Amino acid sequence: MKNNLTDKVALVTGSGQNLGRHLAVSLAKKGARVAVHYHHSRDEAEKTLSLIKKSSTGDIFQADLSQEKEVALLFRNIRQKLGPVDILVNLIGNFIYLPFSETTFAKFKDVIESNLYSTFLCCREVLPYMKMKKWGRIINFGCVTADSLTVRKNTTPYYIAKTGVIMLTKVLAYEYAKFAITVNSVSPGILKTSVAKPPTPSGGYAQFEDIENAINFILSPASGYLNGANIEVAGGWRPGIE
Repeated sequence: MKNNLTDKVALVTGSGQNLGRHLAVSLAKKGARVAVHYHHSRDEAEKTLSLIKKSSTGDIFQADLSQEKEVALLFRNIRQKLGPVDILVNLIGNFIYLPFSETTFAKFKDVIESNLYSTFLCCREVLPYMKMKKWGRIINFGCVTADSLTVRKNTTPYYIAKTGVIMLTKVLAYEYAKFAITVNSVSPGILKTSVAKPPTPSGGYAQFEDIENAINFILSPASGYLNGANIEVAGGWRPGIE
């Protein structure tokens, strides 16, 4: 019996370690051929690939996803080695926790580009091929309450970027639904690897398996009509009410 993602090519951006590694290995266990992306951490990406090869096939690919030419080359290399991407998980994105008065332009620019530019550029690369196949799954990463106007003094650039990601998710879902392509977002709460760890209602933090479960739900054949949704995996936590 085939795994449910056999014959699919999946890319998880930022899959050298932590949540990205966990999701890449999870997709491999379901039969997908997995492209492991990294920017600087090649050694960590190699470790991810070794785990993937216990279940499936894959390769590692390097790129700065905020740079248009590097993104185009990345996807060209993936197509040559594994085939066109069927499942894109846009996980990569830098975080910031600083008062706005201490936020330099370089830091502001980095957070916007690594979260929003990277998502836009990667989606733009995969959509023409998904359109030709008349099937595709894109999962973008937002954050809790980014689908509403949220003002946070220490994470302002991050929320600006993630709100943009969710807006992009919804417009792409609308535009490409007729090609059997779904575009959804997952918005984690406080992860065990998060930089800031405010108290949560449950007293605990989201585990990688919790995020994996949300992605499995989106990728399930029964979820084909789920499109343009933002799934919060936060255990009831909301910023600003702790």
